[in-house]
Amino acid sequence: MDDRTLLMGMDLGDEISQLAVYDPELMEPVLMGQSEENPDALIETAVEFSGKEPIRGFLQAVKTGEKIINDGKEVDAVRVLAYFFKKVLALTRKRYPNEKIKLLVVTVTDMSKEFTDRIYEALALIGLDGDRVKITDHKRSYMYYVLYQKKELWAQDVGMFDYNGKRLIFEQLQIDREHEPALVGVKEVDYTDALAAGDEMTSISDIFENVFASALRNRFISSVFLTGEGFETEWADELFPKLAVGRRLFKGRNLYVSGAAYTAKEMVQDRFSDYVVVAPDMVTSRISMEVYEDGDTKEVQFTSAGLPWFEVDEELDLIPDGDAEMVLRAEHIFEGTKKEFFIDMTPVAGRLDRMCRIGMRLRFEDVSTAIITLRDKGFGEIAPGSDRVWEERISCL
Repeated sequence: MDDRTLLMGMDLGDEISQLAVYDPELMEPVLMGQSEENPDALIETAVEFSGKEPIRGFLQAVKTGEKIINDGKEVDAVRVLAYFFKKVLALTRKRYPNEKIKLLVVTVTDMSKEFTDRIYEALALIGLDGDRVKITDHKRSYMYYVLYQKKELWAQDVGMFDYNGKRLIFEQLQIDREHEPALVGVKEVDYTDALAAGDEMTSISDIFENVFASALRNRFISSVFLTGEGFETEWADELFPKLAVGRRLFKGRNLYVSGAAYTAKEMVQDRFSDYVVVAPDMVTSRISMEVYEDGDTKEVQFTSAGLPWFEVDEELDLIPDGDAEMVLRAEHIFEGTKKEFFIDMTPVAGRLDRMCRIGMRLRFEDVSTAIITLRDKGFGEIAPGSDRVWEERISCL
């Protein structure tokens, strides 16, 4: 029996992190490390080696690729992160002692190719790689968190305020049901400057009440979420009943980690196949080609809707059947437009009739430009490969 059953989410923060497991019986995420003293299961993003001073703030070094100086020695930040992952993931053993990770989704505030590559590297160091790990950002986690709530909560647009005590962001989740599939997106407004605009006579409570009214003015928003350390204060508790009049209001610290756990569930079970979560870095075209396998023609799809462009990296070995060009198809998921691209096979001319094997790799260099890399691998002793490599760039827009 496959004991890889755990669908997990982790909110990886510079100072505080959280871990949750989607519980199929409860049908919701369960926080790991929760206690009476720590009801939100907050985990300090720090590691301690051999009783020495804990290493904190190492996530910034992971983002930049810099080394960490600890106890007078250089330390690889990626290895520190790997140690942190190992420590945090061990929290599942008490509740799920005999189960292993099927999929872990790590959510971070902002994604970049370099940052995500180093997170994947750290996870691989502890044996988590391939299709067992995915990295996402807070916007996507927020969107999946909302989608997994009762439908009446997102019958209209949904708003969220994220306040960490320094930065105040409002994010309005919008669903465009005119498209097929329906598009789920977020419109962000930064209200941090409004916090600094107050004077000594204006309380943070009054400032936020004004921001709240401004953000929701002339918008059809029926549900609002408040998340972040800045709302875990007395003034927010006192203001909460007033803000909740005429709408549903929710406050808590577990939105992103729960959203990551829901994302893991969605990636495995595809409950919302009729919705596409839209983000600025996502691939918007399905790229595919027809191949002949086991006596039948079938379509091979290289990209799917919603993936960040820098996570697309697919490989396939092909044996040409006489065609002088390879044909790829790109279908825009929003517009429905279709394009065909013809990849020149001249570098292996004379061996196109099942006398060579071509290694094909598909990546993206930005959100709309795909790179097709082809390598001549030959055909065993009959036709040794030249290892010649050529590339084509295609615009999917």
